[in-house]
Order: sequence, then structure tokens, then C-alpha cells
Amino acid sequence: MNSARLSRRRAVAATAALLLSVPLAACGGGDDSGGAARSGVLTVSTGSTGNFVRNFNPFAPQPLQATHGMIYEPLFHFNAAKAGDVDDWLGTDYQWGADGKSLDLTIRSGVTWNDGKPFTAEDVAYTFQIAKDNAELNQYAIPFGTITTKGKNAVHVTFTQAAYTKEYFLLGKVKMLPKHIWSKIPDAKKKTDLNTDPVGTGPWKVKSVKGTTLDLAARDDYYVKGLPGFKTMRYLSFSGNNAATAAISSGRTDWAGGFIPNIKKNYLDKNRKFALVNIPLAVTYFVPNAAQGPTADPNVRKAVSAALDRDFMSKSVYDGQAPAINPMALLRPNFESVLDPSLKDATFETGQAKVDQYLKAAGYEKRGGTWTKDGKKLSLDLTLVSGWTDYISVAQMAKQQLKKAGIELDIKAVAYAQFANAQATGRFQLLLSNYGYTPDPRAYYDQLLDSAIAPAIGRTTNVGNYGRYKNPAVDKALAAIADTTDLEKQKPHYYAIQREFIKDMPLIPLFAAQNEAEFNGNNVTGYPTEENLYAAPSVWLDPDGGWVAARLKPAK
Repeated sequence: MNSARLSRRRAVAATAALLLSVPLAACGGGDDSGGAARSGVLTVSTGSTGNFVRNFNPFAPQPLQATHGMIYEPLFHFNAAKAGDVDDWLGTDYQWGADGKSLDLTIRSGVTWNDGKPFTAEDVAYTFQIAKDNAELNQYAIPFGTITTKGKNAVHVTFTQAAYTKEYFLLGKVKMLPKHIWSKIPDAKKKTDLNTDPVGTGPWKVKSVKGTTLDLAARDDYYVKGLPGFKTMRYLSFSGNNAATAAISSGRTDWAGGFIPNIKKNYLDKNRKFALVNIPLAVTYFVPNAAQGPTADPNVRKAVSAALDRDFMSKSVYDGQAPAINPMALLRPNFESVLDPSLKDATFETGQAKVDQYLKAAGYEKRGGTWTKDGKKLSLDLTLVSGWTDYISVAQMAKQQLKKAGIELDIKAVAYAQFANAQATGRFQLLLSNYGYTPDPRAYYDQLLDSAIAPAIGRTTNVGNYGRYKNPAVDKALAAIADTTDLEKQKPHYYAIQREFIKDMPLIPLFAAQNEAEFNGNNVTGYPTEENLYAAPSVWLDPDGGWVAARLKPAK
């Protein structure tokens, strides 16, 4: 047991008074003006399409992105861009028991909800209790045992099994809820209530939601002095990538996360103060339904993979800005420490011979250039968001590549809300999306593959394993990783997961996800850079986007 990791007491917690007085210096991100008066409007584009629906329910499959990090906050900030970088948020310290089955939490004092009520350990305990009592609301399948408070600022939690694997989710993803509000909502409605006027601890309150514009107003009583730096945060939704690109390139937005083709010409060269931060944090996938339909057969998934020309896609669509990925879907160098040495040079199986091999193994036969089984041709639906032009291009290339291999691909480009619903309910054959955005390899594989977080098709999840993949060997390996913090003891189980991934291909990796974040330096400063990567720079990322939004300031 690596006892050094059992206590996560950080320097930030030890200097809380400093953090409260000069937050930007303590948290990174640009120069510090010593708490200059907040002013101005921070205009952002997150990639949303269509009108905003006023839904701020953190349990909902598709709440507005401002829900996470801007209004509701977790206990700690786990920097998605830098492994091991953990900052205090609503918590100031946590200590694991030696067996990973207990956890002691210390809560920040002096915090209020945006209705003026104090935030206490009772709220933390209640948030956890909701998840314990209702499996559908236990989004991260955390094995809660007992949950008790110790005064106003301490919580003791026990678990029915070692929970190290859940550390990132429990402390960095679960948003704290006000007991005095949510205890009045019947359990049966906790997931469906729109929560139109959310009460959170975050630095922003909802001001208005009208059509394609969402405005948040800065709180005057936020517990970190000087934050947020802007008076208003304005979200804009567009019809698709083309409209968003036009707005970003013309300087109408201050912070965006949209794909821009030939970004040097179409964005950076237009204004010397336009800035780009591109930190790959995820993998782009075709996500197969592993529970029903043709893609429930691993051989079909592997045949689809073998038919793809990933390098051509990356170079054609992203100008090579989407780095190559491996067949274990392991982000490198992010998770190099858990790479199976025997797989360090592993590559994808490709070519028609491999397609033929796997489809024959799945019981298909080729007739007239098309694969059929039981009199039905192999035809797959690929669901993606209609306005995301880069994904549409990827899909069109895949359609041609699969057609050449004898597999029909039908592209279904839909509105984001429809896509999110298909993903959440598992009602799809293939999705085109990207996943990752965690600094922890335990959490990474857990959210991709843990069968415990995958409900039956038709029931919703917004956590992961959307394809409803189930593999007892993978579940066993994840549980073994959760039993210890000793990396050397964990490694054999990481290796087992990687081998099972290659064997089953539960998701079909395409490449490391392009992750461009655009900042208009004429209007904003204090954003993350490669030199000062205090958080992931993506405006839409839960909850890093909230951490960054609070720390941005108007440019002088």
C-alpha cells in the first residue's frame, strides 16, 4: 500500500487565506490585478445547436452546460489536463482509509448557496445519500455504505468495497446539492424536474434563457473574493459549425470550443490577439451498441474497424491535428504509466482480408459485393450531431470506406438534443462522439467499460458506457484496480483491460480527439495556456469549464 496517497492534503488548503485574497495568483491563469472590479460580458460558444431548453437538472441526460461548474460545483477540481493536479473547490481535504473503504472529507467554511443559505456538511451527506438510496441517481455506481456528518464541516463515508477507482467521480464530478431545496422534490421527479431556477454554490446565477442566448449573472457574494471576473456570462447557440466559425472568426465570441478547418488561415491570421489552445484530452470513437443489433457481435465491430483508413480521415478533416490512437484506446503520453509493455507497438488490423475474416466468423457471407446474413444485408446506422461539420466529413469518409469493404453505412445527422437522447438511452447502432477528459486512467477505463454504470436500453445515463458493454473480465480488473493505490499492483489489471479491449473492441477508436479552444485576447485574459495549464481550456468540459470561467478577466 502506498500510504503517501491516502492523504490528499494540499498546499492550496494550507493557504486558504491567501487563496481567498488573491485567487488568480493561487489558481494560475494570467496576471492578477489584485481583485479588479468585475465588468463586461464574457461571450462563449460551446458547440450547442438550436434553442436552449431551460433545464439545469444535474441528473438529467442533457442539462444546459452551465449546470456543471458554473452553478453546481464538486468538492475538488481534478485538472483534466494535468494528472495529479488537484485543487480545493468546496472541499479542503480528503483522506482515505487504508483499505479504500472509508473516506474523511473536510468541507470549506463560509460558503453560501445563491439563495443565501449556508453550505454545510449536511448538504454533502444529503447529496451522497440521494445516490445511495436511488440507483438511477447513482450515476457513477459509487458503492456507498454509511454517510455521517461530524459537525458543520466534516463528512465520513464508508463503502461496501474499495472505492479508489471512484475517487475522481466522487470528489471531482458529483455536484453538491442544497438539501433544503432537493429534499422537497419527490424522488420520482429528481431526474425529470427541469430545475429552471437552480440554487447552487457556483459563482453564477441564471439571468435569462431566451432562444439561442443564455445569460448568467455573476454573484456578488461568491466565497472566493474577486471571482468571477466578468459581470455576465453569455452562451450563444448556432445552427452548426459554419455559423459558429463565422462568429468566432469575426470576434463575436471571447471563448469557444468549435472546430475550425485550416484554423491558422481562418482564425489565427485574422487578428494577432486571437489565441488557440489545443490539448488532446480524449479519443474520437465510433460507439457500437454492444447490447443489441449487429454490433453486439465483436466480430462485426472489428470488421468495421478494419475497413477504416484513420490516417486519411485525420489528415483530410483535421490537417493532421488529430493524433493517431492505438487499438487499446489508451491516450499517450497521458496514461503511459499503465501501458502494457507488450502492446507498446500495437497497431490496428486493417484491410479487406481482415474484414472478410471477421465477418465470416460472425456468420456473414458476401454476395455481389455486399455482406449478408439470414437474407439481410449488413447495414448500420451512424448517429451524429447535424451541425458538427467535421464529424459529418468523418462519417462520409467512413461511409465510402465501409462501402468498399461491403458494409452499408447510413448516416443519421440529428439535432444535438436528439443525439444526446439516443446516447443516454442506448437507442442507436453506432454513435460518432468522443470520450475521456479525465487525468486518471482508472476513471478513464471505468467510464468507458464499467458494466455497473450501464443501465438497460431505454433507461438513461449521462456518465458513460453508452454502448452497454459487459465483460466480467473487465469488471473484475476494474475492481482489482479499485482495491489498491499501489501502481505496481494495479498494472497487471490495466494490462488485462487493454488486452480485452483489443479482443472485443467495445468501442472503435478513430484518433485522439481534436480539442481546439479559441480565446479572443482582445476581450479576455487569464485563460489556460500550454505554459500555464491550470485547467483544461474547453468551455464545454464538465467541470473544468466552470473552473476556468470564474478565473477569466476582461482584457485591459
